[in-house]
Amino acid sequence: MSRPETKWTCDLCKNKIYWDELFTFTTKKTVVHYTCFRDKASKTAKVDPAQLELVLDMLEDELRDITIYKKGMNVIKEDEIKKVFEQAEKDAEKNSAMLTRVVEKYSGVLD
Repeated sequence: MSRPETKWTCDLCKNKIYWDELFTFTTKKTVVHYTCFRDKASKTAKVDPAQLELVLDMLEDELRDITIYKKGMNVIKEDEIKKVFEQAEKDAEKNSAMLTRVVEKYSGVLD
C-alpha cells in the first residue's frame, strides 16, 4: 500500500511530505517536515538551547494532536462529537502556528 502524499515538498530537505508525517507551515509560506525543522532549529538556536527544545517539544505535541483529531474525525459518526474534534483540531493548528513562529524567531531555521 502506498503512502498518501500531500501536495507539498519540504523546504529544508526538498523531499515529498506525506500525510503520515508531522509537518508545519512557516511564516515564509513554505512547508517543512517537523524533524527537519527541529534538527535545523536546534543547531541554530539564538537562545538557551534548553528553552528552544522545550518550545520544539510543545510544537511536536500540538502537531501530534492534529493528527489524532484527524484520525478521530474519520471514525466518529456523531455530528456533535465531530464538531468538537474539528474545533480542537483548529485550536491545535493555531497553537502549532504560534509555536512555529517562536521557533523561527529564536533560531536561524529559515535563514
